[in-house]
Amino acid sequence: MSGIPEKSRYYALDALRGLSILLMVAYHFGYNLVMYRIAPAGLIYNPLLNVLQPFFASVFIAISGASSTFSHNNLRRGVKILLCAALVTLATWLFDPQAFVRFGILHFLGCAALIYEALRPLLNKTLRFGWLWLAPFFAAYFLLDRVFPFEHLWALGLRSADFSSTDYFPILPWIFMYFFGVWLGDIVSRGKMPGWFYRLRLPFFEKCGKHTLLIYILHQPVLLGLTYLVLFAVGRLS
Repeated sequence: MSGIPEKSRYYALDALRGLSILLMVAYHFGYNLVMYRIAPAGLIYNPLLNVLQPFFASVFIAISGASSTFSHNNLRRGVKILLCAALVTLATWLFDPQAFVRFGILHFLGCAALIYEALRPLLNKTLRFGWLWLAPFFAAYFLLDRVFPFEHLWALGLRSADFSSTDYFPILPWIFMYFFGVWLGDIVSRGKMPGWFYRLRLPFFEKCGKHTLLIYILHQPVLLGLTYLVLFAVGRLS
């Protein structure tokens, strides 16, 4: 998911991306524990996480948008991510055809990179007002939080009552947060962030941030293995 050349890397973005992906891994592990009834539903379904989960998802997507402004080839980047997304869909469908990733974060990020590349000249002309992308994001986030009488527009954010995806990040509203990240990337590249932002070094989180795609692909098989170990330890798996 990273496209920043090493010589011009902004380490604070890597650290934030690394923190976000690790929080996502922790959330998914909690989800597994709840799904297998090892932990109570309140572990992940609670008011605090109801706020924090979309917040950190927004941070991750905004940073991905910022990273796209430093990429030399968003077309190749988008195709690579979409191929990995297809692998995730296939693997989760083989594991459970009733509960698989139909259009998750990788599907979105792959599409977003391609959309950004197609609209790059137009978006570059609006960078001065890029922070205004937050307005349509919040509007779409709340307006689309319901079901629609459409069967095949879930990738756009119009999901029907029978649609399901164990990870779901549709193009709307999240593309607006991605575009906000494009504006953020411009701010970062022009040295307009506070001085500490450019001096901050958190090596562990930076390393995780540089390998978010690999972490995403591998984390769920590892978490499922850990979940089965917990089931075995509590005597519910023979």
